[in-house]
Amino acid sequence: MKNKTGRVIAFIVAVILIACVGWFANSIVGNPVSKAMAKSTAKKHLKTTYSGTDYYIEEVSYSFKDCNYYADIKSPSSMDTEFSLAINMKGKLLWDGYEGCVLSKQNTANRLYMEYRKLVDTVLESPMFPFDSDIRYGDLQFVEMAYAGAEGVPAYAIITEELELDGFYDIAELGRQAGLIVIYFYDEEVTEERAAEILLEFKELMDDGGVPFYAIDMVLEYPRTEDGSKKPDARVEIDGFLYEDIYEEGLAERVRAAAAEAKK
Repeated sequence: MKNKTGRVIAFIVAVILIACVGWFANSIVGNPVSKAMAKSTAKKHLKTTYSGTDYYIEEVSYSFKDCNYYADIKSPSSMDTEFSLAINMKGKLLWDGYEGCVLSKQNTANRLYMEYRKLVDTVLESPMFPFDSDIRYGDLQFVEMAYAGAEGVPAYAIITEELELDGFYDIAELGRQAGLIVIYFYDEEVTEERAAEILLEFKELMDDGGVPFYAIDMVLEYPRTEDGSKKPDARVEIDGFLYEDIYEEGLAERVRAAAAEAKK
């Protein structure tokens, strides 16, 4: 009798463990049935909402963060048309990312940003780059129309909604119009005068490389020590310093004024 009771208890425990493992696995990686339902929902949504397009489902993946499936949608004829559909485990469509990614021109802005960053990297990531720097990249400044003119938004930022879907742009010209360089320089001399010298050298380097920019966020600090620490209270920082203001006469004074403004 005791053995029979023990077997029953062991069986119940095993069932509970299997159920727990199944529930845990389902929440982490999803399951084939739910994935199939998600794919079916995505196909129906494309057929009813985007009839007549060449949109297709590239992949359906599961996210353990919110326990939903995501169908990645693309178009072979449009480099800026890609978005996701969020679908729950019961096959219900939660949201469609077409408007937020495609119609808003966010995809177009992201594509142009990446193209400009690659252009900037031809100089910043060159083996011949002469400066000690570990943080450096180029960015194109975009802003949604609703936030244009808001505090902290660069006045030169491009209105995202005014971009043309799949439009071809002169990336260098966009950089001249709205390119921002973000860079940290490390040098044994940390003064406004030295920052001005570096700015002049950097501008010449970018000009020679054919990489225009509109403004620069720059930090000048002492080099880091072998243990990764750095000297305290020695930093020159300027934000949004205009390309057109980088010329020799009075540059140190302009840098000093910009550094004081940045400290605020």
